[in-house]
Amino acid sequence: MRVDPVGEFCADLRRLWKASGRDLPSVAREVRISRAQLYAILGGEIRRPPDFGALVRPLVLACGATDAELADWRRRHDVLVGVHEGLRHRPEPRTAGPNQLPARTGEFAGRTAALAKLDAATAPVVVVAGPPGVGKTALAVHWAHREAASFPDGQLYVDLRGYARDVVDPADAVRSLLDALGVPPHEVPVDRDARFARFRSLATGRRMLVVLDNARDADQVRPLLAGSSAVRTLVTSRNPLTALVAAAGATPVALDLPGEAEAAELLRARLGDREASAVDDAVKACGRLPLALALVAARVRQTGFPLAVAAAELRQPGSGAFAELRAVFAWSYQGLSPAAARLFRLLGLTAGPDIAVDAVAALAGTHDARAILGELVDAGLLVEHRPGRYLMHDLLRDHAGELAREGDDAKERRAALTRLLDFYTSTAHEADRVLNPSRAPIPLPVAAGNGDLPYEKALAWLDAERSVLLSALRQARDDGLDRHAWQLGWALDTYLFERRRFDDEGAAWFVALRAATALVDRAAAAHAHRFLGAVAGRLERFAEAYGHMRESMELCRAAGDRAGEAETEFVLSYVCWLQADQGRALEHIERSLLLWSDLNEPSWEGRAAMAVGWYRAQLGDHLAAVTFYERAIAVQRAAGDRANEAITRQGLGHSRLALGAHAAAAEQFELGRALARELGDPVLEAQYANHLGDVHRALGDADAARECWEYARERLARVGHPQTADVARKLG
Repeated sequence: MRVDPVGEFCADLRRLWKASGRDLPSVAREVRISRAQLYAILGGEIRRPPDFGALVRPLVLACGATDAELADWRRRHDVLVGVHEGLRHRPEPRTAGPNQLPARTGEFAGRTAALAKLDAATAPVVVVAGPPGVGKTALAVHWAHREAASFPDGQLYVDLRGYARDVVDPADAVRSLLDALGVPPHEVPVDRDARFARFRSLATGRRMLVVLDNARDADQVRPLLAGSSAVRTLVTSRNPLTALVAAAGATPVALDLPGEAEAAELLRARLGDREASAVDDAVKACGRLPLALALVAARVRQTGFPLAVAAAELRQPGSGAFAELRAVFAWSYQGLSPAAARLFRLLGLTAGPDIAVDAVAALAGTHDARAILGELVDAGLLVEHRPGRYLMHDLLRDHAGELAREGDDAKERRAALTRLLDFYTSTAHEADRVLNPSRAPIPLPVAAGNGDLPYEKALAWLDAERSVLLSALRQARDDGLDRHAWQLGWALDTYLFERRRFDDEGAAWFVALRAATALVDRAAAAHAHRFLGAVAGRLERFAEAYGHMRESMELCRAAGDRAGEAETEFVLSYVCWLQADQGRALEHIERSLLLWSDLNEPSWEGRAAMAVGWYRAQLGDHLAAVTFYERAIAVQRAAGDRANEAITRQGLGHSRLALGAHAAAAEQFELGRALARELGDPVLEAQYANHLGDVHRALGDADAARECWEYARERLARVGHPQTADVARKLG
């Protein structure tokens, strides 16, 4: 019997409606669809999941659902979307899947027995475990590259950073897997469990390899298992992950120090033929540890240092499992120039998975750090794993940090971190202004950035630096750089919202709230509470959302901050709207508008009037909406607020179109498009082109409509915007 997940979901909606005792016409009016449409949905006559925001949420609320029940419906809907997509895509042929494997670094040699065990493993999960520096990642990456053809649907890779300062949350790791599999940001489930379910459904039937590197424990790995025999998951860890072996039937591959012959083979692979006695002496001096051998080989290649002399210098008494490794670290470090040695120490202070060349220059306080970075790469102390991006082995990072804390002045360390955080904060702020020029200015001003980031470059920078910036945010908090922590939390909000990374958005604002509290800045704390309330509302945790809004309002009133009170009313209206409480939403936004008018704040008054117009339009009162939109535009033009004027004209055009005034609507869309082009906002310009296409279609001009839609689709696709698919459907 064929399983119909959409039909089952609709049947449950029908049971909910029946249990509510409400008549179908009144529910249809409240949900704002026709009775025939609602009857078809409740009867399971649809083939794809109904839209959650437009239909499921208002329907279950109309039937009396509580907040907890609404959250449960949201989770079920996310799972349904994942299952539906998995079933829909499963039959499609796949010629080439994504390949995220890191590039091979250096020559690989030996490990014959371990490779044989990997080849022979038949279980879906394989765990490579061993002490740090023994070569687990090198083995996994080498085998994955060698066997890539056996996994034509994709080779995925995630560094779980299990022993770093910022361990990767499984929900964030699975998000990167979904991104690699082409799931658009707006289709990634908000609920954690639904996110894992979506990955499992997409993995069904695919022959994929997933490498989970540097896992801390079984709990970090377990949610990321695909649950499909066609998917091989290769895990590396310092921990043997016994629980995973026992519960999931994983094949264990223990990786210990290589034998003397294999260690010698590894050294020769990197240095070529050398005198046997020198190789043997170097192997013993390095304690056969692959990381130490790689560092010795790198320095010998870099300097032409005789291997026999290197081995003699390293041959010193030591105790403990890693005495040899620390001796090699010290020897490699002593061979650096003063500038490279200083940079090596400073890199040990940084957080995040890697670091870009511009950030390194800021950290070091130099205009260009490429030459110094090249010296560290040649010495084997750093890896350029992607062009312009560098990473350091965990053990080397720990050693560098120890050297910095032991040998550098605390003031110098603080100055270096401050320079780095200044760079991250100012660039992130600049990127935010490009992505969202209509946003009110940051309450705690940031030093000016370079000011020349075009839209696509700003978005690409944020995409590349996201995990680094979140790590830097937490580092600012931990090191007492509270102003940076608040500013960086603010600067990341637009990007994290647009990419639907609501968990990260909430975490960033929580750090910002703690920083504002440490700064004893009530206005900044109230601001953080407002945004935490908005994020909680987006996650449908409404009790939590209203709690943050109360905190914000109390802080503002205690300080006599009427502007803060007005902004809190503004955000509170949004939270009410998210809960489908249109009446209270309108009350709050009208109160906000009144406060801003009394305060004579034209920029905010324009925003509030625009929001009132939008709410009125959503309630179907387009005549009233036009009045408020026109008021907003008059205020914005007087204040020179062209960014918000560009957005307001979009709403005014829609309301004109809804009232049948096609020419007036087209005029607003053309004016808005010109403003968007002037502001350098390609997304807003593309949206206006899309709306103009709709007007041309309504007037029967199919060629003009298609021209506008093609323009919109091309520009939205360029930045991966979720509206791309909607415009593509119009063209189809």
